[in-house]
Amino acid sequence: MSQIDRDPSDPKICRAYSIALNEIEPDYDGQWQGITVASDGHCYFGSSTHSYRCGAGFFRFDPRTQELTTLAKDMTVVCGEDLTRTPSQGKIHSPIVEHDGWLYLTTHLSNYWKEAIDRYTGAHVIGYEMATGCFHDFGIVRPRYSIYSFINVDPDRHKLYVFSVPFAEEDQQNDGCHVYSIDIQTGEMQDLGKPAEKGRNASFWSYVDPDGDCWFTMWGAGGRFSAGGRGNLYRLAAGSGRIECFEDVLPEARLWPDGKRRSEEKQADRSWSWAQSLPGRERCLFAMGMGGSDDERLWVFDPGKNIATGEAFRPVGFVGPVFLALALGKDRVFYIQRGDLVSHRGYSGEAKRDEDPDVVGKNEDYHLKSISLADGSYGQVTDHGAIVDQKGRVPRHVDSLAADQGGRVYMVGSWHILPQDQPTLQINLENPKEFQRMKRGQFFAVCDASDDIA
Repeated sequence: MSQIDRDPSDPKICRAYSIALNEIEPDYDGQWQGITVASDGHCYFGSSTHSYRCGAGFFRFDPRTQELTTLAKDMTVVCGEDLTRTPSQGKIHSPIVEHDGWLYLTTHLSNYWKEAIDRYTGAHVIGYEMATGCFHDFGIVRPRYSIYSFINVDPDRHKLYVFSVPFAEEDQQNDGCHVYSIDIQTGEMQDLGKPAEKGRNASFWSYVDPDGDCWFTMWGAGGRFSAGGRGNLYRLAAGSGRIECFEDVLPEARLWPDGKRRSEEKQADRSWSWAQSLPGRERCLFAMGMGGSDDERLWVFDPGKNIATGEAFRPVGFVGPVFLALALGKDRVFYIQRGDLVSHRGYSGEAKRDEDPDVVGKNEDYHLKSISLADGSYGQVTDHGAIVDQKGRVPRHVDSLAADQGGRVYMVGSWHILPQDQPTLQINLENPKEFQRMKRGQFFAVCDASDDIA
């Protein structure tokens, strides 16, 4: 069976339309977060690289015409930096948020070798005005620090919040993560304090409620980060600008289908691996997936209810193992997962995508699935089928997902390639002067699940 053949015992197909991004830039090699469907109906997204010769790209896709537009081939240039002098701004590894006709995103360090980390200028906050196509660079938030990786907006106070993280060893030893606010109108940046005193941590998602309070957790990551997990929930209060920690309040981590409790080691990792505010921002959805305790449920958080007693947290239903690739559509949350839910436990697509498909075969079997938020079907899961594009290709790794109100789901990731396809050229981190031709490619794709959810 070839790598693009489908098993006849699994006939349900979720047909995708894909576009090869390596035809635009061969060094694009992955994408994590950095995608949204904006109010103009277009999908905006990034494609990242670890290359010293090219930074992240930024694109717009029109679902009506299926036209892809390159808005920036290299975000290093948008940031006003010179690749011959400084490392690239190689990733858009943040959410993309919208306010008053503008999209806001951040850049991220991607040259992961010591010399480049020490020379990194720092992550930028960037605005993009959809009507004019103009970029606005707010500048570097904290010199040498990256943003890893949340950005969010308080629309009433016209403020952005970002999570600034040290990567250089010296900075990690002497300092920790900072949360900054940025006044959109003036560009003024304010350091609001440190939720972690020392070391490198991660916070991928946040939630801003109607009072302007910004809620977040720090990723557990299997204990690899010094202050992550622990069931802690943080609130940055809009009124005082102070960060408050609610210790060990997140729900216990449990497994599908019988609610078996996760191990104590997993409980120690409890943190958000995905979060998204619901319309009106009075509540948010969240998951505590890979590295966040591997809980297998989707949750609703209501900050107006008692946090200490657990009343503020209510499960929607079991979704199985998930990570970054979730997206809120009209009345459901879509996600990417292997067809066999159990086999997805502990499965890292990012790690597996570099296995030689000529040796291991095509065994990823990624499906588009969703869980309903609608009355009458609340908590019910739908498997929309195995993802296959117009030429029979299938994905190897997806951690960037968005959905619109009509049932279209957009993704960026690594896919199997055909012999005529341009492969990803990825830097060898052991020898950064060497680029490898991978047996995969970087693709943007869109699926239409509207028939399943009508």
